[in-house]
Amino acid sequence: MSNKMWGGRFTDRPDAIMRRKSTSPSTSIVTYYAQDIAASKAHAAMLAAQGIISANDAKNIAKGLDTILSEIGKGSFDFKRALEDIHMNVESRLGELIGPAAGRLHTARSRNDQVATDFRLYVRDTIDETDAALAAFQHALVERAAEGTCRHGDAGLHASADRAAGDVRAPSAGLCRDGGARPRPLSRCAQTSE
Repeated sequence: MSNKMWGGRFTDRPDAIMRRKSTSPSTSIVTYYAQDIAASKAHAAMLAAQGIISANDAKNIAKGLDTILSEIGKGSFDFKRALEDIHMNVESRLGELIGPAAGRLHTARSRNDQVATDFRLYVRDTIDETDAALAAFQHALVERAAEGTCRHGDAGLHASADRAAGDVRAPSAGLCRDGGARPRPLSRCAQTSE
C-alpha cells in the first residue's frame, strides 16, 4: 500500500503480508483496464452534467484517461504492483498527467462501486465477444453446408443414428441445423449483459 492510501492513522507501514493480501493479482491489474477507464470517463461526464465538477475538469479527466488507455494499449504503461489495483494505477498516472483535477474523479464514488462496475462491464464485454465469435462460427457452419450441397449434391448421404435406416439426409442438413440455433445458455447470458 502506498503511504497516501495508508493514511495518517498509523505511524508504521503495513507488514509485507498485509501488502500481499491487499494487492490485486497482477493479472487482474491489467484485465479490467478498458472497463475501468470507460467507467471513469462516464462518471466524470456525469459529475460535470450535475454541476459537481467543472466541464473543463471533466474534459481534462477524459483526455488524460484517453492517454492512459493509449499507453496501456501500446504496452508503455508502467503498472506498479505497489499501487494495489488498476484503479490506483490509473489514478496515479492521471494525477501525473492532469494534476489535482484527477482527485475529483472519486467524488460520489467508492472503490467498491468501481470494482463492481468494472467487473459487470467486463462480464458484459466478454459475453458480447463470445456471442460474436459464436455467431461467426454458426455462419461458417451454414456456409460450409451450402458449399457441400452445391458441390456434391447428394454425395455423402448418411443415415442419422436416431432415424430409420431409410431416412437418409445429406451431411449439410446437420450443419444447417447446428449452425442456425442460438444456444440457450448464451441467450440467458445475453439477457444479463443488458
